[in-house]
Amino acid sequence: MKVHTQACSCGRTTLRLGPIAGRKKQMIKYKGTTLYPPAMENILNNFNTLECFVIEISHNAIGTDEILIRIASANPSDKLLSQIKDHFRAKLRVTPMIEWSDKNVIDTLRFPKLSRKPILVIDKRK
Repeated sequence: MKVHTQACSCGRTTLRLGPIAGRKKQMIKYKGTTLYPPAMENILNNFNTLECFVIEISHNAIGTDEILIRIASANPSDKLLSQIKDHFRAKLRVTPMIEWSDKNVIDTLRFPKLSRKPILVIDKRK
């Protein structure tokens, strides 16, 4: 939040507060729907068979947000993948790209050097 002490363009000289900074960057506009990473994490945490996951957010060639979810499971199957996609459609009304990855690859993304806690969301947007 920013405090404005200078006079307003309308002539008002009282102390004014600006908009709250932060949290807006977490918002993702995906296919006309506003998403927040914690909502996606909640859906993925409902699946006990998933060993780990990481959510990657980036811009595509035309400048819109893209979401790629990398998941690892001891027993990957098409049935589990379709269940995850169905949960996304039911809860968030969109289905991001989901792909199977090796657990070691996801762990290297989740635990970067000098990080004390796992990173579940990698935001590659600028």
